[in-house]
Amino acid sequence: MLWTEKYRPSKLSDIVGQEHFVMDAETWIEEKNIPNLLFYGRAGTGKTGAALALAKTILGNNTSDNFFEVNASDDRKLETVRTLIKQIAQSGTIGDVPFRICLLDEMDGMTNDAQNALKRIMERYASNIRFIITCNDRNRIIFPLQSRCANYHFKPLSNEVILEVIKGILANENINRFSDEDLLPFIYSMNGDIRRAITEIQAAKSSNITLKKQSEMNLEEYVKIINLIMNKDTNVLATLHDMIYMGRSVREICMGMDDSIIQSEGIDSNVKFKFLRTIGESEYRSTTMTPRVLISWLVGQLI
Repeated sequence: MLWTEKYRPSKLSDIVGQEHFVMDAETWIEEKNIPNLLFYGRAGTGKTGAALALAKTILGNNTSDNFFEVNASDDRKLETVRTLIKQIAQSGTIGDVPFRICLLDEMDGMTNDAQNALKRIMERYASNIRFIITCNDRNRIIFPLQSRCANYHFKPLSNEVILEVIKGILANENINRFSDEDLLPFIYSMNGDIRRAITEIQAAKSSNITLKKQSEMNLEEYVKIINLIMNKDTNVLATLHDMIYMGRSVREICMGMDDSIIQSEGIDSNVKFKFLRTIGESEYRSTTMTPRVLISWLVGQLI
């Protein structure tokens, strides 16, 4: 089982590093009511986990019948809002719960037309459903939708918080071969992304290699991708599509490519600048393209 799923928060007290949200959420629990919510911040800061923990706390044993999750980056079209989300919103609750909860993950991938349609659904079915919206970039959420939600910025977690979480996981898994000397530089390289830290330490544990070697192997993977692009090898597209199929996000891929380019000593500075600029631009295009199409665009620009 993936540790990111096994150790995902199941209750409010499991949420780390986002005390401002937890304090308010505890009040909502007492009142048995929550506003529509917008969680924004970098990937790996716990937005989705916090949404799930809050939903489970509010809905209890009736969570499976009254909680719905839609990945807005995959179902980004207006028709998705008009059919799927509207159907969820207008259906009645099951069991003794105050309302249904719908998590719209990666909402910054949804078109403006779809967001406007969601705003109308949010108003019309306010007595029946609450929406929790997550996104990396709040500026890609239309203001009328932002203003109808309580907004919470999920900041990158400190190295100290990530270290505490990782140590807790290792203790629970009865793993004691990683010293603080191994863990500290590894955690520093995660840049506040706890999900990535958990994923990589599980990979290191499963392959019985050091954390330093695991980080080097991850970098080597992206160095190979950059070399394929430099050699104009179109097989790189199939490699990147496979990575998406296996669960890598476009942002994670771009970060890996970005790191490998910065650390490479054999690439001309002008070429480096072109690569970094194009990789950065790809994030701004993510609202209008699916992950596979966006990766295809990125490769097309770089080859």
